[in-house]
Amino acid sequence: MKIQPCYIINDKTILLKGEYDVFGKLCTRVFEEDQTVLVDRTPVEIINNTLLIIGDDFRGALESSRYLLGEMKMYPIKINETLDIWLFPTKSYKKDNCVWFALSHIRKTKAIGVRKTEVSLSYGHTFKVEMKQSSFNDKRQKAEDLRGIIRKNSKNPMIFYQKPKQQGFYICEDCYQRKEIDPPEKTED
Repeated sequence: MKIQPCYIINDKTILLKGEYDVFGKLCTRVFEEDQTVLVDRTPVEIINNTLLIIGDDFRGALESSRYLLGEMKMYPIKINETLDIWLFPTKSYKKDNCVWFALSHIRKTKAIGVRKTEVSLSYGHTFKVEMKQSSFNDKRQKAEDLRGIIRKNSKNPMIFYQKPKQQGFYICEDCYQRKEIDPPEKTED
């Protein structure tokens, strides 16, 4: 299988999973609509590169999530609000085996053991993840919360109005002083 040099997350991206290539380098297995692609970048590099082309970056997305959701672990992030792309990790993003799920592609979850969950995804895909169903659903809910907060803030932005002080300079050939600007007086010719 050919390794792709780069990848941009899009609305068909279902999940990103760290995977080692034949040389032991950490790459990313991307699951899409009807294919999987091995990309020669880590999941965080793919996320960061995708965010950079729309004017953000990975650290900024994490900081925004931290600000909006408060203190917690393993923050979900907004990739693209317009395309409804929100990702959340199963583990710390620093771990090689972290899986990033796209919120909009999750259909349902089912416990299949004490610490295993079967996740039904778009396009008929299923992914088994090593974590409790309740933990997975909590992470999913935090991503839903982030989406709700950002959508609410986008529709009802806080606007502050401040009446500007009308000050300016009165300038003449042989003087210089600061003065409140008054409307020019009307003169009759």
